[in-house]
Amino acid sequence: MNREPGILLNRMEYIKYLPILEFCLEDTISQKSKLCDAARMTSSDIVNRAALLHRAIDNVKEKLLAKTKGVLDFELKNLEKHEQELKTWISWLSDQTDISNQNVSDVKMIQKNNQEIKGRKDWLRNLQRLSEIQHLSLSFKTGELNDVCIGSLFGSVQNFSITPQSPIRKGRRDTFPTISLQRTFEFKCKGVAGNVHAIAPISGNEAWICCGWGSREIELYHTNGDLLVSVTMDKPVDHIVSTRNGNVLISSYNGNTIWRLDEHLNVTKFAQLSFIPRGMVVHPETNHVYVCGVERTGSLTDLKAQTRRHLIAIFSTDGDFISDITISPHDPHRLGLIGDEGICFSDYGKNNKRQLVVMDNDGNGLNIYSGRQELENPFYPLGTQVDQYGNIIVADWNNDCVHLLDTGGQFSQYLVDKDNGLERPCALGLDGDGQLWVGDATGHVYVFSYCSW
Repeated sequence: MNREPGILLNRMEYIKYLPILEFCLEDTISQKSKLCDAARMTSSDIVNRAALLHRAIDNVKEKLLAKTKGVLDFELKNLEKHEQELKTWISWLSDQTDISNQNVSDVKMIQKNNQEIKGRKDWLRNLQRLSEIQHLSLSFKTGELNDVCIGSLFGSVQNFSITPQSPIRKGRRDTFPTISLQRTFEFKCKGVAGNVHAIAPISGNEAWICCGWGSREIELYHTNGDLLVSVTMDKPVDHIVSTRNGNVLISSYNGNTIWRLDEHLNVTKFAQLSFIPRGMVVHPETNHVYVCGVERTGSLTDLKAQTRRHLIAIFSTDGDFISDITISPHDPHRLGLIGDEGICFSDYGKNNKRQLVVMDNDGNGLNIYSGRQELENPFYPLGTQVDQYGNIIVADWNNDCVHLLDTGGQFSQYLVDKDNGLERPCALGLDGDGQLWVGDATGHVYVFSYCSW
């Protein structure tokens, strides 16, 4: 049977996706095994926790019983001593006819049990003491017992899903997409308000977030504002990104290491660097990790004697160094990949001049965007993202807005402005559903539907 040439060509066109689907099949089978292992580990942890709590409860029980016996023995001894003193006085007083005429010095028994009682005033003072009986009691006050307190004491089962973006992406079109931003979610990060300086979406409704400059916490939030998971790092967090295999990579401005957080919330070293890392981005097809930062050489105490090299380095999925390019005097903060054609990054530049730089893969400058003349304040780019069409999205801290640039770094339009409630936006994220996440300096996170054709 003859097949139409058009159908055959279409099938041949899709054959290129076969390796990706085979990889996804292997990954799915691997995920089944990992999930079963995680369930076994979780069940074991629950049983071990129960045994630990039983031992802890038994230990508390023994301490409380020992305390009860100690109080009982001590107070019984005091009461028995008091009882003997009362019996002695009662016996002696019963034999007297006129207490007021007695000479205390002749009463040997009273002297023996009540040291040197002299005169009627001493009698009355001791009689008063003996007549004051301390009424003691022992009881057990139970602790609060409900599902909430038991759950917080015992622990809980936590689960969350990570859905990295598909490596199969729609081809960019020559025509510009219709941008139609609509705010779909808004929430405020828990705790003290601070700038949201890193957002790494892992699905259409969940994202890892770091709120508060200098914070060591990365937290997984749902779009309804629920805090799902929190992980504390050893170093202050600068930037976070998610990878295709479900890991989260964390950089810190205080050190030369990128850390990896896996689906079991285990933190391991991803890569040891020769420079201080800042922003990161993951290539959507190769899964290579691009990291920008600054390499310092020379005196550690004399800053003027130091030599600084600003660079962008590439690492494999396993954290092995591949290559780097020097981009000095540019000082990158956050970066994005414009397909296979180039790189863009928010640049601190010389004399604190802020700008958005577009380069090719060899580090040759293609364009510099310094904001618009109508802006009230100097352009201050921070968070940077590139959508699947190669358009650049950049947060402008000083002007409470988000700019949209084309693939060459030319201004297209403002995506979000202060009318949307933004106050000094600093972090951006794009999820697999095409939603734009924006974090600002007040700890608020806004989620927008992004574009449609």
